[in-house]
Amino acid sequence: MNNLEYDNIYKFFVSLGIVLMILPIAIAVFLYFAEPILISQTEYESLSDFSLNMIYQRNQLSNVVNIAFPWIAFVAFAAGLLFFIRGLHKWSSQQKVLDEKLKVEAEIQQKTLSQMSSAEVFEKVEKEVKEDIVIETQNNQESTTDDDHTSRIRKYYEIEDLCFSYFASKYRNKYIFKRNIRIGRFEYDFIGVSQKDNIDLIFEIKYYRNISAIKRQLFSLFNRLYTSGINYESTVHRNFRCFAVIVTAKEQLSYLRSTIEDYRKTNYESTNGVEIMCLSEEELNN
Repeated sequence: MNNLEYDNIYKFFVSLGIVLMILPIAIAVFLYFAEPILISQTEYESLSDFSLNMIYQRNQLSNVVNIAFPWIAFVAFAAGLLFFIRGLHKWSSQQKVLDEKLKVEAEIQQKTLSQMSSAEVFEKVEKEVKEDIVIETQNNQESTTDDDHTSRIRKYYEIEDLCFSYFASKYRNKYIFKRNIRIGRFEYDFIGVSQKDNIDLIFEIKYYRNISAIKRQLFSLFNRLYTSGINYESTVHRNFRCFAVIVTAKEQLSYLRSTIEDYRKTNYESTNGVEIMCLSEEELNN
């Protein structure tokens, strides 16, 4: 029972049962250790009629309590025990159903969430690099050599490593990070699984060495990221926050942020639901 369900009527029955069983015992202990009021005969005879009447009524009430309390205590304890056993039985039965449901969901998640292989990770990085090259070519920039292509891939690996270390350290008190995860047809750079609530973090890492071509990729980037979040929610049954982390060189960071801000103003709907973070390589290395 690692995920106890508290907010139900059976919890109330168990709590009520405990109170009814403890209360008469507590009262009995109190009465047993209560000290009697002792006064001398002279003091007693000097009391007013009103005080004597109050003492008489108190004694009468004490006699009634002494006679009735054992029966009241027995009934209260028996009722409490009945409530406790009944509530605990029903609560336990309901908890078993919940635990079984959570177990099934966990098994489904394990079958659905898979760690990407090294080959799959390389294929993902290479695909992103090729997309950047195509955009740069369409913007009449210089063609990319094989050596440059290889260095870009190495750079992507480096940036993803730095980002993973950066955010895993930043959110280490609340999240456990899982890297290069596949859920169905969707690939996730890394996911921060919350240890305190039901809202997980989904990160998409993009590295641009040249910002001039970025505008043509932003719509597809944000749309793909948010769609992957919806897929995560429907599959894992947890809420999410999407982060598009865009990294560039320090000297281009200001231009990157102004470019993103201009895009937000004219394409607000496409960025809705996605939190954008612009970072420099230097920040990640610190």
